[in-house]
Amino acid sequence: MKEDNWITNTNKVLAWLEKEDRGASGEAIQLSITLGNNATDDDGRSQYWTAIRSFGAGFEDFPAARKGQQSSLPTDIQLNVDSVTQMVKNVFADIGEQDLILTVILPHGRTGGAYADIDAMATYFSNQAGRNLVNAYKDGRWDGSMNGNIPTMTPPPVKADEGGQEEE
Repeated sequence: MKEDNWITNTNKVLAWLEKEDRGASGEAIQLSITLGNNATDDDGRSQYWTAIRSFGAGFEDFPAARKGQQSSLPTDIQLNVDSVTQMVKNVFADIGEQDLILTVILPHGRTGGAYADIDAMATYFSNQAGRNLVNAYKDGRWDGSMNGNIPTMTPPPVKADEGGQEEE
């Protein structure tokens, strides 16, 4: 792994480690980063990166597990988005009276039907929360800061009615 990629990737992992205690796996990841920082060639860094990914694979929010296009958000902002979306997903997945909720809360728009299960509903709402945070960041309504576990996001302005009263 080239040194600039190593620095980028490990900075994301270090920011992730700072968010919460990851136990023995976190300690192993930290040690692997330290050893990889001392590696003298790309092959050495690649070996440590493989170890880091293996130790982090058990965590849903591990930043190196992200597939597809990389986030354009700064690492600390993306970690806050990931943290909030995971909390929202957990809240919906743990909701009581799941049969009642799945009967009366239906997908929005042209989707039709119902959510397959509470996990599908939790995923939908957590993804919506993530999109709202990213949009707020891009619109300048959120600077990425948090008040505990709560983002300090300003909601979008209320849209004015278009058309209003017709004149005679």
